Amino acid sequence: MYRGDVPVSRNPMEPVTIPGASKRVTQKRSLTADEFRRLCRELEGPFHTLALVCLSFGLRISEALALRWSDVNWTDSTLNIEWGIVHQRVVYVKTQESQRVMFIDPQMLEVFKL
Repeated sequence: MYRGDVPVSRNPMEPVTIPGASKRVTQKRSLTADEFRRLCRELEGPFHTLALVCLSFGLRISEALALRWSDVNWTDSTLNIEWGIVHQRVVYVKTQESQRVMFIDPQMLEVFKL
């Protein structure tokens, strides 16, 4: 723009293309309960637990991956959500509203114990 190569009213990033990058072609969709059950039957070990934690608590994957044992309060049956993983670094969650304490169902506590 400074040299006059691109009109001032135009977005300077418009002519830039990144090979292999594209916009989403299909719409996002949620799994049905039956699809989730089938997925869980295929997952083993920590992947099964991670899927259950994300679904049960509505966590972002970055929040679930940042969980620590110290975030589980076994006596009060609560889970403290305050960390997330961004660019391979543990940081505070994205928004103040994301930082929360959630009740853990007794059945889910048993899953954690496995």
